[in-house]
Amino acid sequence: HNGLLLTQAGRSCDASAVSGMSSVGVDVSALLREEEVMVAGLDHDAGSELAWLDAAAHPNRPLEAGHVLRLPLWCAGKLHDYGHVTLALPEMFSDGPRRDMDADASHLNLRECCDWYFETGRELAGRLNDESLLETLSRGFVARFHKLLGAALSASSRVDTTAQKAKLTRVERALFDAGQHAKRSADAWRLARNAKLEASKFAARRRKRKAGAGDI
Repeated sequence: HNGLLLTQAGRSCDASAVSGMSSVGVDVSALLREEEVMVAGLDHDAGSELAWLDAAAHPNRPLEAGHVLRLPLWCAGKLHDYGHVTLALPEMFSDGPRRDMDADASHLNLRECCDWYFETGRELAGRLNDESLLETLSRGFVARFHKLLGAALSASSRVDTTAQKAKLTRVERALFDAGQHAKRSADAWRLARNAKLEASKFAARRRKRKAGAGDI
């Protein structure tokens, strides 16, 4: 269930986490996320025509198996799927950070690691068949979600929430803002309802007084 929540939240908030979609319907957030640089090792020798994969390599020299490449996620992921490279898991998803996530997820500064921490981790876990990572991310996301939602719903609209959002990822900040918006809407509804109730009570008292005056 937690894995499903993480997946659905990532899908539903990717678009709302940015200022908007472009006029042609391109998800800017997804494009930026896929530019995240990954480390990958070449699984076989590659001809010189692929030397462009490594900007530091000689343009006319073949790349050998085991050569380490730094590629954007969109490129590294596809090459991994086709068996050309093996993705290396970034340090932010290694055993240490996983233990920290399980110990106290809500206090981790994930924004400092990656603004798309959960989405990137979920994609890598899927490509590397790392169920343990997916479970850790799911637990961490749920724990942080409850914490940030509680903070969003209890924060006053007059209070600066910059510090509270400083450690949140892009999607988490969108969720926090959505929680605050919901709170403001609920508060406005309550005020309007109370005003109507008071007006109704005032009108009822006025009618009573008029009725009493007519009896005299």
